[in-house]
Amino acid sequence: MSRLQLPALILAACLGAILSHWFLPTQVSAEASPVLRYMAVTGPYQQGVSLLYVIDQHSQRLAVYEARGGASNSHRLVHVGSRNIRLDTALDAFNDESEYSFKELEKLLKKRGVDVQEPLGPTPTD
Repeated sequence: MSRLQLPALILAACLGAILSHWFLPTQVSAEASPVLRYMAVTGPYQQGVSLLYVIDQHSQRLAVYEARGGASNSHRLVHVGSRNIRLDTALDAFNDESEYSFKELEKLLKKRGVDVQEPLGPTPTD
């Protein structure tokens, strides 16, 4: 590699890193709080379209919205659907293709001496 090729390669790598940071979607995460009622999470769906998931932690209901960007005359927010998820979250499994079923994993962990009891209340935060 010549002396001129190395700086050009370094410059191209830096430029690529900067451009990928600007143009690639960032991942968003959320944390639940025992004090706050609502938790909202967004995620990319299609080009220019994101989904917004809103969970009401008190009533255990989920609402899903589709948010479109683009030109100012094409912006919109559409309520896609809602659901009471109280019973959904009570299931041990549904369409679960994991290596171990819930019962199998529970049995395996108990055999290894791991306490598998569910916490009775919110997990304390530091």
